[in-house]
Amino acid sequence: MTPTIRKWLFETLYRNRYLYRFASTVPFAGQWRVWQRLVLPRIRGMEVLELGCGLGDLQIDLRKASYQSRAIERSPQMVAAARDTLRWHKLGDPANIILGSAQALPFGDASFDTVVSTFPSEYIYDPNTIAEVERVLRPGGRLIVVEGANLLPVGFLQPLLVLLQMLVYGPAALLGRRKQNQVEENKVPRTQTTHTDGTITEVVPDAWFGRNIPLERFDLQRRSEVVRSRRWEVYITIGEKTPWPVGSKES
Repeated sequence: MTPTIRKWLFETLYRNRYLYRFASTVPFAGQWRVWQRLVLPRIRGMEVLELGCGLGDLQIDLRKASYQSRAIERSPQMVAAARDTLRWHKLGDPANIILGSAQALPFGDASFDTVVSTFPSEYIYDPNTIAEVERVLRPGGRLIVVEGANLLPVGFLQPLLVLLQMLVYGPAALLGRRKQNQVEENKVPRTQTTHTDGTITEVVPDAWFGRNIPLERFDLQRRSEVVRSRRWEVYITIGEKTPWPVGSKES
């Protein structure tokens, strides 16, 4: 699929809540929501901003976990869908889903403890986006980006879904890119943590993913993680803002 057709397809999905729901569920074997929730244990503080909330599913998770969350979304159709999601679940104020741009956030400086973005489009690579994120983050806060994920070709159904994803996203965006960088990654020692649910998190120095997010340009310290299960792997990039020096006061 050519980049032009792929862009048209994504824009079409983003204007229709029912197509969006289908496209974020069936091709990913129902794991999209599992991958979104990986941001939850990585959040700092209680005030959270989500960039590009889609149908508002992560907003439900955040509010059920007692976070004070807001979201900014550029698609009027998705804003309406996310607000409907909040009303349906009777969680929080739907007006906290705001129509706007990640490149011009309508919030004051140091307004949030954490900013999250799951499966964002090209806006996450825009320096204006990261400049705005750095501005609205409090000292010691962090940006968490679930940049991408792969189903692994295990079992009967998943190889077929992997093939479908490769047709849509292109082989370089999925297993091809992962395999291409496997040898390089294996040369670098990594910290590994095994969780009670059987997943494994590896901290990857100099990771191949997330490199186009200009964190260092805005003094955000980079941390790259791969989360793996038997069925999938997810790529997470974190940018941490420098905390206030010990003993200093906020101006």
